[in-house]
Amino acid sequence: MTTRIFSILCENVPGVMMRVSRCFTRRQINIDSITVGIEPSGLARMILSFQADDRTTEYLRKVLERLIPVISVEVIDPARAAVREVALLKSRRLDDRETMEFVQKVEERSGRMLEIKEGVAIAELSGEHSKVEEAVKELSPYLKEVARSGQVYLSRE
Repeated sequence: MTTRIFSILCENVPGVMMRVSRCFTRRQINIDSITVGIEPSGLARMILSFQADDRTTEYLRKVLERLIPVISVEVIDPARAAVREVALLKSRRLDDRETMEFVQKVEERSGRMLEIKEGVAIAELSGEHSKVEEAVKELSPYLKEVARSGQVYLSRE
């Protein structure tokens, strides 16, 4: 099984994500990442990544296209897509030395410091999933909380 990506254009109404995710749950397929954004047209674009073979992927595409709020389902080739993930990192309370170490490590990874207040730092990292994962692991001794966007894909075509 390989990583598959669907770009689903759908109406921006309550319950669409539940209906889409139910199609995966019924087939016991785990969704690795799911993100939703609103297009300029007012429609929603849902990006899902999951593991499946060719046959299952095509079957799911057809099932999803039959859902009422879904307008179209595009299969995106990960090799032909720009892929990024964003992580917000909140440190535990740090002393001055630890704060400097944390800031340095974040900046080494092209991250950005958003706030340092009363010994607690908040940083932003973005990039490929593997790079974000590696950075989170390296910074884990300093961390209290992590929020991640999941992978976002945009076809280059």
